[in-house]
Amino acid sequence: MNGKNFFCYNNRKNSKYYIEQNIIPNLTDEIEIVYLNGKKVESKYPAEFISQALYKLKNYNRFPHIMKIRNGKLIDKSVNNPFYNVLNLNKSKTELLNQINKFFELNEIKNVA
Repeated sequence: MNGKNFFCYNNRKNSKYYIEQNIIPNLTDEIEIVYLNGKKVESKYPAEFISQALYKLKNYNRFPHIMKIRNGKLIDKSVNNPFYNVLNLNKSKTELLNQINKFFELNEIKNVA
């Protein structure tokens, strides 16, 4: 799993639709999606692995959350506050996506419709 990137979100009603319509389509293919449908983990990776990774989050502050595996270590970051600034305060979605890409060490995006 070394080098993998994960974007994790849950079924919170006021954010799920926005994430699925406006955030996920703008993430690169290098970012894997993890959806928590209640307590059920939905991902193309083994639920046991993802559950264990989520349990070990060090910087958890609600979802959405991002995590990456580098040199065998899980590194995580909450993007809850920046996400809700976009959702509720009409802050820049591009800025949020750039923060996500920077965390994953991916190329920054320039403009998002």
